[in-house]
Amino acid sequence: MSRPAFCVVVPVYRSEATLDRCVQSILSQNVEGGVSCVLVDDGSPDASGTLCDDWAARDARVQVIHQDDCGVSSARNVGMAAADSDYLVFLDSDDALRPGALQAALDAQRAAPKDFILWHYTTLETDSTPVTSSADEVPRTGLAQLWLDCLLAMPWNKLYRTELAQQIKFNTQYTLGEDLQFVLDYIALLTAQQPDFAYRVVQSPLTFYDCSRTGTLSTKYHANYCEIWPQHFAKLNAACLAAQCPEAALRQLHRAELTVFAEGVADILRRDPAPLSGIRRDKAAAALRTPWLRALLDLMRQERCYNAYYLPCRWRSTRLLYTMAEAKRTGSPLYGKLDWAGYYLLGGRLRRD
Repeated sequence: MSRPAFCVVVPVYRSEATLDRCVQSILSQNVEGGVSCVLVDDGSPDASGTLCDDWAARDARVQVIHQDDCGVSSARNVGMAAADSDYLVFLDSDDALRPGALQAALDAQRAAPKDFILWHYTTLETDSTPVTSSADEVPRTGLAQLWLDCLLAMPWNKLYRTELAQQIKFNTQYTLGEDLQFVLDYIALLTAQQPDFAYRVVQSPLTFYDCSRTGTLSTKYHANYCEIWPQHFAKLNAACLAAQCPEAALRQLHRAELTVFAEGVADILRRDPAPLSGIRRDKAAAALRTPWLRALLDLMRQERCYNAYYLPCRWRSTRLLYTMAEAKRTGSPLYGKLDWAGYYLLGGRLRRD
């Protein structure tokens, strides 16, 4: 029996409410070459593991792997190693593939055999947008823009060549952002193998992303957030420079990076579990003294690139930074006032594009 065209790897943890929807969306794909599914039960304490076994008992295309609670990166690595297919797709257990998604991705790949296929996603489960293989070509110089368009950092909106993807792993030492590292590693491998590739972004949303999940900065606090993201951004910036991304996209990238970091610093002040506010302030102040931030601010000054958090970070003012971040988070008009005040304090001639 020949191996299927697709293997979909699903890490499973506390997913009993959504797992059936996820697996059904995979197995109902009508795609040339067929599809298999690897469910990795990551020590889930609820009934998810049993549901996985039930699916395997009903459908030979489903393989189940049970492991201790080692985290989503470990689960993806284990599932990826078990994949035996031409192409690999990742899917989270609270998400779903839209009908026709895999065939659309395959058609897009066949139309551009050298290229890396990505696709849009929807947060609406009942989205009726037609699924087609129509795709936009994005040159390698568009890497920064892909990140800015929220298409790069996640692993589950991409079509991987299984044998190539199996040469790398998700870094299990990271508690967040490890997806971006994996994608960049894959792009580096693809670049070495196929230097003239481009990105192809399927216009149709092929994945339903359940945005009711938890785990974003607004819902989950990460104590080492301001240590981890500079590492990810350093790798992203190096990849964008290697791809010769245009200056305008790099400016936007640097502006976005400063926003991500500054709001992480503000989150220390708002939610760090330290019992004393002074300890939280010290931790936030230490983040503002990091060499990475200083280098980013210097680069933005050279680019004449403005960001609302530029002066609070340059001045290392935790109080001003927190005030601005809270105003933005709560939708207060104070944020806009402070934004423009900072802009005119710097002469009113910096780039806001």
